Amino acid sequence: MNGFQQTYQFLMFDVDNTLMDFSAGEKAALFQTMEELGTPIGDDDHKKYLEINAGVWLRFEQGLLDSKAVQRIRFEEFAEHLDRDPAEALLLNDAYVENLGKQAIMLDGAMEMLHKLKERYQIAVVTNGLHLVQRARLTRSGLLPLLDGVFISQEMGVQKPDKAYFDEVFRTYGDRDKRKYLMIGDSLSADIQGGINAGVDTCWYHPSGTAAEGAITPTYTVRDFSEMTRLLLP
Repeated sequence: MNGFQQTYQFLMFDVDNTLMDFSAGEKAALFQTMEELGTPIGDDDHKKYLEINAGVWLRFEQGLLDSKAVQRIRFEEFAEHLDRDPAEALLLNDAYVENLGKQAIMLDGAMEMLHKLKERYQIAVVTNGLHLVQRARLTRSGLLPLLDGVFISQEMGVQKPDKAYFDEVFRTYGDRDKRKYLMIGDSLSADIQGGINAGVDTCWYHPSGTAAEGAITPTYTVRDFSEMTRLLLP
């Protein structure tokens, strides 16, 4: 954590698995949805869904799919796995999205950290999520009063890690001095690469503590919110 820059004024936080426990919320929403629609699932089915979903969202980050295609394709493939009619994909997705919007599980310590950081920084959330899901979850979580900006890819028409996504953030804040911004998130491919593409410093939230693989190198790496607080409030 050496070399901390005192010039930061704007903190851009990813939401899912950075501030909120998306993994837990996603699992609860999926199991609830399939129960309601008459196809109870098990852990192996959940694992298969995660594999499918990760693949389509990676294609979204690469600009190969839009958000509507992500929602359709993931449940077409999951329906096939469950021996359900792939034509039910939109029905499955709509029910899942509604249930997912009810999940707003904050990671332990995240809210306390944000209250402390709010005294010094302007805070925004930057997310590649769906607007119906993310708006509902942010409202339920109690995060909104702490935020100076909410940037959701589906509303913006561009996604992380595209440089244009961050250009819109800079435009909204009216300050293009990139030394003032820090991107914080758990995803190397979306958050850290996005920050690099935008020309800003990055902080990788990485609880497992393993080293970054490949050519994507964050400016800082932290394992928990206490460490992040010490970094940002030296």
